[in-house]
Amino acid sequence: MKKLMSLVVAAASLMVILSGCGKPTLTVSNHHLSANALAVTLKGKSNQKQVDYTVNGGTKQTVKTNSGAFVISVPTKNYQQTVKLSTDGKHQTVTVAKANVVGSYQKMRTTYNQGLTGAALPKKEAAELKAGKATSMVAMQAKAQKATALQKQAAELKQTQAKLAPAMKKAKASVKDQLLPANPKDGIHNLIDTNKMTLRVNLSGDKVLGIAMMVPVNSLKHKKDLKPFIMSFSILTNSVGANAKHVLNKFQKAAKAKKSSSTTAPKFHSSGLLFSLGYSTSTLYVFITK
Repeated sequence: MKKLMSLVVAAASLMVILSGCGKPTLTVSNHHLSANALAVTLKGKSNQKQVDYTVNGGTKQTVKTNSGAFVISVPTKNYQQTVKLSTDGKHQTVTVAKANVVGSYQKMRTTYNQGLTGAALPKKEAAELKAGKATSMVAMQAKAQKATALQKQAAELKQTQAKLAPAMKKAKASVKDQLLPANPKDGIHNLIDTNKMTLRVNLSGDKVLGIAMMVPVNSLKHKKDLKPFIMSFSILTNSVGANAKHVLNKFQKAAKAKKSSSTTAPKFHSSGLLFSLGYSTSTLYVFITK
């Protein structure tokens, strides 16, 4: 009888344990996520095969679990977002902070494309364009009260631009695959994608919410390959209103300080913008946020 009772108790205990293992579980690593350049990574665990979720009450989406874990990528927006997760009666809610606006896309595009085209001009034409603009603009500002003089200086500037038009056209054609498009779609997209550089931007209308510049590490090992990167990086930095000289100086110090075993480098600021560097075995990442 005692043996029978022992078997009954053991069986009952086993049933309790097994029933406990079968209960659905759902947890998240963080209920409040800060915004970053492009998208935030929401991590969680569940013993179910999949987890359903919605972002700001939108269309229901599903993510599968892998060894009891799941990862959801949520593009950042310029407003706070709420992610609601559920699986078999279990629920979790995660908030994603809004991203600050880096700047105007069209303003950035104009400055970037002009800078890149100007950099592609032959030295003689580039110097002539720079000198012509500087001289004319100074004279125009100094004589702004005199209509006749102002018109004369404006005409001279127009003549200089007309003279350099063929060279500008040729320079623009030589960098056409590196220029920013006029009307990109909202969301996260690659605006420039070459074997030397990828420029990925998170957009909301004309608002730039974050920028990621990705460069193959191999292209930074030789001076002749390093120069185009420095040029593009400087132009991009200027186009978002930061100080290119200051940023490059910080960049060089961070790169020198990076240990071979490290995968990231320090962050630094310029003109209210945050520049974050990241490394992998094959790629250098530069993230720009505000």
